[in-house]
Amino acid sequence: MTQPIQRLADDVLLLTGDAVTALRYTVRVALAARHRNGLPIPPILTELAAATSGTGQPDIETPPAQQDSNDMIDTMEAARMLGCSNRQARRLAPQLGGRIIAGRWLLDRTAVTEHIQGRRTA
Repeated sequence: MTQPIQRLADDVLLLTGDAVTALRYTVRVALAARHRNGLPIPPILTELAAATSGTGQPDIETPPAQQDSNDMIDTMEAARMLGCSNRQARRLAPQLGGRIIAGRWLLDRTAVTEHIQGRRTA
């Protein structure tokens, strides 16, 4: 019986059986955690997910493209743009597609701008 992990060179591993299953699970957990926390997905994780799935395709749904962190604003900035209090900006955050990341609300600057424009035309 062959070993599930064989080192072929310093930077080359041959994984079989349970080692592939363990790697597949680890990659899925890492992808889910990064997606849940709003962190960008490194391309290598996507490649590993594809390589370890049975069909050559990732067995998880690829999350939508991550927004540039410069497009995300906190509630203080949103409140300034909206002309309201920080507390009111936090109340509006879920309606504007905001997400809680690291314990604070972050909103898409475009969504806040569109909300302001919609409020002016209404």
